[in-house]
Amino acid sequence: MLKHKKIRKRIPALLICIVYTMTVLLSMTGCGTKKTGSGGAASEESGAASEENGRDTQAESGSVAAMGRYMESTAPLPEGASVEGRTMTMLTDGRLAYFDAKSGLHLSSDEGKSWIPAEHNEELKKNISKDGYVSGASIAPDGSILLSYLMFEGEGASLKADSSVIRIGVDGNMSEVPANMEDGDYVGKVFAKSESESIALSIRGRVFMADWEKGELEQLFTLPEQPEMVIFVDDRMLCLGNSGVTSYDMVQGITLEKDAVLDEFCREKMGAKLNNSSDSYGGILFPGEDGAIYVAYSGGLYRHVENGNAMEQLIDGSFSSLGDPALGLCGMLRLESGEFLLLTTGDEMVRFTYDPDEPTVPEKQLKVYSLVENYTIRQAISIFQKENPDVYINYEYIYDYAYLYGDDSGSAITPQDALKNLNVELMSGNGPDVLLLDDMDADIYVRKGMLADLSDILDELTGEKKVFENIASAYKEENGTFIIPAAFKLPMICGKKEDVESVKDLATYAQLVEKLRTERPESSITGAFNATQELKQLLLVNSSSLLEDRKLNTQALTELLTQAARIYQADMEGIGKEELEVWGDNKNAWTIGSIATLTAGDMVGIMAGNAEGMLSDMGAVSKVSEDNGYVFDLWPGMDGTGFIPANKLAIAAGSSQTELAKSFVKMMLSTEIQKTNSGVGLPVNTEAFDMLSGMDDQISMGSSWKVGGREIHFSYGGPSRASVERLKELVEQADHSLEGNTFLEDIVVQYGVSALNGSMTVEAAVREIQQKSAIYLAE
Repeated sequence: MLKHKKIRKRIPALLICIVYTMTVLLSMTGCGTKKTGSGGAASEESGAASEENGRDTQAESGSVAAMGRYMESTAPLPEGASVEGRTMTMLTDGRLAYFDAKSGLHLSSDEGKSWIPAEHNEELKKNISKDGYVSGASIAPDGSILLSYLMFEGEGASLKADSSVIRIGVDGNMSEVPANMEDGDYVGKVFAKSESESIALSIRGRVFMADWEKGELEQLFTLPEQPEMVIFVDDRMLCLGNSGVTSYDMVQGITLEKDAVLDEFCREKMGAKLNNSSDSYGGILFPGEDGAIYVAYSGGLYRHVENGNAMEQLIDGSFSSLGDPALGLCGMLRLESGEFLLLTTGDEMVRFTYDPDEPTVPEKQLKVYSLVENYTIRQAISIFQKENPDVYINYEYIYDYAYLYGDDSGSAITPQDALKNLNVELMSGNGPDVLLLDDMDADIYVRKGMLADLSDILDELTGEKKVFENIASAYKEENGTFIIPAAFKLPMICGKKEDVESVKDLATYAQLVEKLRTERPESSITGAFNATQELKQLLLVNSSSLLEDRKLNTQALTELLTQAARIYQADMEGIGKEELEVWGDNKNAWTIGSIATLTAGDMVGIMAGNAEGMLSDMGAVSKVSEDNGYVFDLWPGMDGTGFIPANKLAIAAGSSQTELAKSFVKMMLSTEIQKTNSGVGLPVNTEAFDMLSGMDDQISMGSSWKVGGREIHFSYGGPSRASVERLKELVEQADHSLEGNTFLEDIVVQYGVSALNGSMTVEAAVREIQQKSAIYLAE
């Protein structure tokens, strides 16, 4: 048995030192003009399988409905199953094999309907040390196990990863090969072609074959990035990665010409969703019958005949667990019965069975719209359609996730034009049924009577105390409730007790920043490293003061720019060249968790930002506060303290599917959906809030960065009980919305930065903003 130094066991987010500037839980994709979920279950897409812009025409056509669809059911996992090292394969004797690092190896003779432990399972489990982490696992066709194993020793700057590749034969014999490289690279994934042929993938793209006799790794070739996974087809190895699908001849030892259609499809559909270092894959390849290659990812399951010219869609991701963003993909197989078996990070396996009598696309439709792709909606759609197989949800969005982080490259339409098109559709009665109004001017839709009254939903939720009433009732008016937020962001300030208590409004915040500059001659005070970021940070709690009855409050705008200029000048006085090289290009406001990470490295004097995630923000704030004796409170701006609604749900007044739409809205507000830590905001559902807040010892995150030759490491888990109780007090104290107008904010940033950097006076900037916003505000 391997002997290792004992370390505390946690779900290993520390396996990836998360770069500070990417404190994002979502797997971001490239931004483009995005459309809808596609609507066929047996369509062929030539070349790269291009998706159609606009709404799904197949689903909306008046032709006779096509029949035949793969329907899903659940299959059990072995008792005691864990996500760590989870994998499956079909053995040469026809039995299905499942493995994970906790429950070990289990076998099934009925295609996954039941499981029994392998005869040597207890001995096998003893050979897997509980002191480290199995970052990857693979089952060879004979039932032997291949592992990539990581041990972490030390903390902070002394943290080191010890990597090895381990083979455990069916006879229980174990072999081990060191897998650390001199340049800090190490193996994170392994794949077994046979008992003796073992492939290891390093995090920097090196592909190795294990030489068990010599006890070393033999490098075969290098790719631009760590491949997501590999499969074996005869004597070839196919490597799936962000750069496509690389084919390697294992006999001749050479890379081969790529399958153009397969390669282009994988690059375009999965190019930014791969390179995972977690317990799952962003995309999966697996071999099939008659030379077929199957591709599975969030968009669905596709079949491709090698070197053919088409990708045949068998399963639409939007109709299935493949499209559920809460489930990571661990493996997929085609069974002899023609069914498909999907292994995910969930509590059950998923079996797909073809039913020729089911419509390819359900006739009953519900249209959902958001300006930006939304993780929570994606998850709700997946669950809703599984519970309602007779409903097709047509989800339309304009921008991918990346838009939230400032990436609008490739977008073919402006937000203003997109919303004009939406308004026309709503007024004509052909628009979506459910709307997510984030990044939109929600007030316009309410004033023009475009939204249905959701008072019955709100009354039910508040009456049963299922939500924070002050948050959920943010849009309650005398004549009804037309919007219900499913989440919220809480602007908070954190630091020394006397510093936090000194901040009463924007002006006193500016005074504090100037005071801290005299005490801290170097680095940033607020965590902002340019004028755009500084202004966006301050708009979080001051934007709501800029409008009164849709009229620009020039007095408040003048105050904002005046105080922002003071804060910016104080910030920039101590920022060095090295810091600007690392963070100077970031033009987005930090969350308070991101600023807390900087604070851990003594790079910031006061933390002020939105708390949006229980782990990513409150976990970091809790750790920094307890390590330094800090306190945190609501961050006051010109309009006092409050919250910012998020995931704002509405139903179109002209919807022909009102009851179905209400069912979907209720699901979005349910514990089942809200308990996922999506990072978009804290859940308005109180049960989900409590569930997320109780994960102190269940998960951890880590950050590391270098600046000026100095290396910083910071790791943290969920928030402490004391921090959670304090957070809940603040949530209940936040008595009004601080939501601003996104279009006005864009104009304020466009001209306001000139007032901050001194290239324009505050008065001139106010005039420009007033002029540029006049037409919009008059609408």
